[in-house]
Amino acid sequence: MTIIVPTDFSANARYAAAYACQLAQSQGQQIHLLHCYTSSSIGASEADNDKNPTLLADEKIQELQTQLIQQYPDLHITIECSRSLIIDKLTELSRSGDYQLIVMGASGDSQSKPLYWGSTTVAVSAKSEIPVIVIPNQETPFSNAKAALLTNFKPEELDTLKEFQQLVGTPAQLNLIHVYKENQNGHNVMETLDTWAYNIREMGTILDIQPIVEPIQKEDEALDTVPEVVSKIITDANPDIILITPSRKSFFERLFVGSVSKAIALELTRPAFFDKI
Repeated sequence: MTIIVPTDFSANARYAAAYACQLAQSQGQQIHLLHCYTSSSIGASEADNDKNPTLLADEKIQELQTQLIQQYPDLHITIECSRSLIIDKLTELSRSGDYQLIVMGASGDSQSKPLYWGSTTVAVSAKSEIPVIVIPNQETPFSNAKAALLTNFKPEELDTLKEFQQLVGTPAQLNLIHVYKENQNGHNVMETLDTWAYNIREMGTILDIQPIVEPIQKEDEALDTVPEVVSKIITDANPDIILITPSRKSFFERLFVGSVSKAIALELTRPAFFDKI
């Protein structure tokens, strides 16, 4: 299996590359580093000459490959520079059948704000036909010991969990997270969540499943929306990675974009696994 790791050579992209290499090492996978030329990366290298023209990005991706091989000598790491737009290229590669996963940073060099949804990230997540793992803009060691699944009791959530286990490994513990509205009966919601947890245990791979259910709290300004409650649960539960089903992508987007009414702009602090479309 080969993991695509897009890079613009920023610190955020390097965090993602390190995470991807650790993941690949643990699962016996390969790495394909990808850069799509930009105006800043297309300048001539200092080693350039008329007979053998070299673009700056070509030099940088070779340097990155060398550095990663030194750190992870058992990995097979290939490189590619493309003149395509990054979103188009990743969409094309995701359809080729040669790659199974994309690992990328939350935002690239052009974005200084630590918001989750960089324009490239959200577009790739929306269009990719293979799963995408998005890494926070900080050093993040790979771990799959504890995962969190945002659940709305949909069958495709089980498919996402199976896909995650196949590509990333089986977590020792799984948090099932559900947020309900004030007009719903909390006891009934918890019974439904317990039943859903039982169904997952019956799959036979994850035995330690912790249901977490919380209501929206209209009287608390900090917890009166679903995104705020989910954010608090994730902070308290502290999972290694968050699993997002295709049907929950639009919801998860709302966690990390500004809200006119609440000015909510939350920061991604844990990797997020987005299942394929």
